[in-house]
Amino acid sequence: MNLLQDWIESVPKKTSELFENNSNIVSITKKVKRDNTIMKKLARNKEFEINMINLVEEGIKNSSWEGILYLMHFKKDLSQILYIGKTEKKGVSNKISVNIKNLRTDKSKFGRWGDGLAYHIGDLSHALFKEKAYKKPSKKYYRWSEMIFSTLEPPTLKEKIFITLISWNEGMKGPSDLTCSLPSVEKEIIALSSEHHSKTLLNIDGI
Repeated sequence: MNLLQDWIESVPKKTSELFENNSNIVSITKKVKRDNTIMKKLARNKEFEINMINLVEEGIKNSSWEGILYLMHFKKDLSQILYIGKTEKKGVSNKISVNIKNLRTDKSKFGRWGDGLAYHIGDLSHALFKEKAYKKPSKKYYRWSEMIFSTLEPPTLKEKIFITLISWNEGMKGPSDLTCSLPSVEKEIIALSSEHHSKTLLNIDGI
C-alpha cells in the first residue's frame, strides 16, 4: 500500500505544467535589472500562474488558511516526484508573507516560484544561463537542471514537468491520517517521497 499516492489522489489539488514550452523547448522571458542589464528567465506556464494566484487570493480570505504545499514532478499522475516545498501565509515579521503578496503584478517571488534570485525560477534560470549577478548560481539548481533538461541550448525538457498545488488549512490531514500543520505535512511527504521516489527526488536532508 502506497500511503503517499493514495493521499495525493484523495486531496483537492491543482495540477498544471510548470513551464511554457513548445515540444518541450521552454520559452524564455527577459528581465531588465536596475543597471539596465538583461537576464534571461525560464517562462512559467500561464495555467500554473492562474492556479497559484487563485489559490492564494482565496486562501488569504480564510483565517484557517496556512499556505500552499507544492510538488514538482514528472508524469501528471505524480508517479515520479521531483521536489516538495511550501509557501506559508505568514512571513517572518509580516502577517502576510512577501512571497505571496501582489502576485498579479509582482512575479519576483510568486509563492517561491518567482523570477528573482533566491527563488526557484530565478535560481534555476541563473544555473542554466550563468549570467552575471550578485551571487553565483546555486549548486542545488545545477542538480535541478541536470534532472530536468536534456539540453540547455535551447533549454529542452527531458519530459514535461508538472507542478501540483495543494491549498492547506488548519485541520487537514496528511498521508498518515493525522491532523498536521503545513510545515509538518511537508516533512511527512518529503520523508515518504525519499522512500518511494529516491531516484528522482531533489530534496536533500529534508529540504
